[in-house]
Amino acid sequence: MYKKILVAFDGSEPSRNALDHAVSIANKWKSELRILSVVPRVMMPVFPDEGFGAAPITAAQDMSDYQEKMKNIYAKSLQEAEEDIKEAFPDLKVSTYLMEGRPSGIIVEEAEKENADLIVIGSRGLGGITGWILGSTSRRVVESCTKPILVVKNPQ
Repeated sequence: MYKKILVAFDGSEPSRNALDHAVSIANKWKSELRILSVVPRVMMPVFPDEGFGAAPITAAQDMSDYQEKMKNIYAKSLQEAEEDIKEAFPDLKVSTYLMEGRPSGIIVEEAEKENADLIVIGSRGLGGITGWILGSTSRRVVESCTKPILVVKNPQ
């Protein structure tokens, strides 16, 4: 039923729960599991009172350093997840991808590009006005993707 499963993974507890579900499904159906981590790009604020688009050079360097640290954290978490899965399920075909950009957009693009049969994504379960104001990656993926999606809500 599912030949390729794409799971969004950022190392958080909700994404770990989603990964657990994806591994279970992939193992049952002998599917190929693709684990995608998307590092959100750090945006530099622009302060109008500093002049049009002015930002100190040191701030730009700090942002770049921060982005690189985030990328390293995501990469380490992704590598550990892959090693754990391969140890527990040696016959499961697993591949990992680390990308940068807007997570919801990249997840949808990669699911289409890779012709995934299922997307598995975690949700922090922010509901009501908080979820609406803050938005969520899982909500944006559900709204913009044509692929089947399993949203794994974090247990309370």
